[in-house]
Amino acid sequence: MMTLPRLAIAATLAATLAPLPAAAEFPDHTVKIVVPFDAGGTIDAVARALANRLNAKWNVPVIVENRPGAGNTIGANAVAKAEPDGYTLLFANTSVSVNPSLFKTLPYDTLRDLAPVVYLSPSPNVLLAQKALGLSSLKDLIALAKSRNEKPLSYASVGRGSAHHFCGELLKSEAAINLLHVPYRGVAPALLAVNRGEVDLYCSDIPGALNLLQGGKVVALGITSTKRSATLPDIPSIAEQGLPHYAATGYVGIMTTGRTPVETIRRLNEAINAAIHEPQFAQQFAKFGYEMVGSTIEEFAAFLTEDIERYRRLTKAAGIAAE
Repeated sequence: MMTLPRLAIAATLAATLAPLPAAAEFPDHTVKIVVPFDAGGTIDAVARALANRLNAKWNVPVIVENRPGAGNTIGANAVAKAEPDGYTLLFANTSVSVNPSLFKTLPYDTLRDLAPVVYLSPSPNVLLAQKALGLSSLKDLIALAKSRNEKPLSYASVGRGSAHHFCGELLKSEAAINLLHVPYRGVAPALLAVNRGEVDLYCSDIPGALNLLQGGKVVALGITSTKRSATLPDIPSIAEQGLPHYAATGYVGIMTTGRTPVETIRRLNEAINAAIHEPQFAQQFAKFGYEMVGSTIEEFAAFLTEDIERYRRLTKAAGIAAE
């Protein structure tokens, strides 16, 4: 007998994978990877490196198209509305899980109009504090925050519902402290504010954290994943520092248009898994905190079902869920 979670996963796959035969040869023309961010960041670099490897494997053009904006929904909608043939892919990230709770309405149904292809890598963040605060541990931060309730410590984010926002809100709830959320319109202005010392705390992805730490103005207090990162092994997890239920790890993965033939998606899954496990590719991005693990289609579908529900709970608890 199927359990309820297994029924949910089966329903998700049935809604997104059409039981139709794939073309004899796939792919036989240009494949497009839609990246819902501006060009130039680490995610964009991963997508372009993946495109190059798939181009070499398939001997057809594989291009990257940057479609940023509206909390990543512009890029996701472009893929959701494409032909269901596997030729348009979404470089998915945590916003896929967050947006169903963050937006009152979306122009697409996440679990019907987008189909999981492969989970690529977890994407943890690093909690950074201004060195001028004199903190050396999460315990120090919590003690300082509890002494500053009338003038709370501030933390920067790149907007409501971003990974940075959840990092701060989860810290507030798990540590029972008060923090002031200061949203910025994008990574660049948030980083500028951190460099200028205008905010006290910032949860950065690992590539950004490496750059900020080299500047010498911030100190790393913890990593948001439950386990330490191989890239920054000396930074303890927040969970191991007295907040065992703290876990705010994002992810990156590949999705395509809902109702794409299942055989086409399986070919995509096989090719992408092979590409990301090539030693040079894996080592290149491990240095930036992306530990390529890959997955089956079914594993990624199960993960998405659970993660969307997890963010429903988190957005409600943080008071930022859509009404």
